[in-house]
Amino acid sequence: MLVEDIGGEQIEIDLQPDLNALKNELFLKYPSLKTRQFMIAVNKQNAAENVVLKESDEIALIPPFAGG
Repeated sequence: MLVEDIGGEQIEIDLQPDLNALKNELFLKYPSLKTRQFMIAVNKQNAAENVVLKESDEIALIPPFAGG
């Protein structure tokens, strides 16, 4: 689970310029995330990797889910 990979439900991480840089930082800090599939949301909306981040943004890692 993603929570286990990062050691909790919330973390603080240095501000990165965009989601691609943030993912790279997360992979360096939490290498097990490299093997996980997840989407990233910024302020509760799915986001592309080139989204520019602001200090006040809330970032969520969303694991895959199935529904019917």
